Amino acid sequence: MKKENLKRIIQNLESLLNELKSEVYSDPESFIHPWYEQTANDPKIINSDDDDGYAD
Repeated sequence: MKKENLKRIIQNLESLLNELKSEVYSDPESFIHPWYEQTANDPKIINSDDDDGYAD
């Protein structure tokens, strides 16, 4: 194959990939698991003031 044909094929593939990405990522429900939405809003902060002198 000629290089120009290969370059054109690559450009078309990249364009197609960008279109596919925009379709998938435009709908967050298609790639975000429902439990993540519930846990992401409530961060769990663990306070470990373990200063008893012993190695943990």
